[in-house]
Amino acid sequence: MASLSAGYIAFMGYFPASQIKLVTYGQPRVGDLAYANYIDSTIPFAYRVVHKDDMVPHLPPIWLEMGDWSNYTHHKSEIWYNNNMAVGQPYVECDVNESNQCSNQLEGNLFDLSTIDHDYYFNISVGFSVDGCPNYNPGGRASHVGETRHKFMLKH
Repeated sequence: MASLSAGYIAFMGYFPASQIKLVTYGQPRVGDLAYANYIDSTIPFAYRVVHKDDMVPHLPPIWLEMGDWSNYTHHKSEIWYNNNMAVGQPYVECDVNESNQCSNQLEGNLFDLSTIDHDYYFNISVGFSVDGCPNYNPGGRASHVGETRHKFMLKH
């Protein structure tokens, strides 16, 4: 949803694309190559964060030929944590669509991928429906999570 919304906002001119900051976590493939190229060429700050063996970013599979489900591809850039995403853990940044240097190297066997890795990013459960939002602070500062765990964003 975030990627589609960012593309729409840029296309409609609601905000300049240079002011849009797109960061997704465990994003599935949401468009074809033309869509991916549009995001790549329009929104300069666009990152897809993937946790280790997260299954969702590999859906729908690029190798699957199913009519309308064919030809889905990711926009760049991918930030792949091939670890538990603890503070200070290394990551790989791939600035190419569907790079085999990042999580796409796992694409061959969907059964080796994990739904658990989709549920936890930076050691935090992303299941709001289960955990709620205990640190919700309307109108307050961002939590320490946004300040310390997303280190890759600080360099860009």
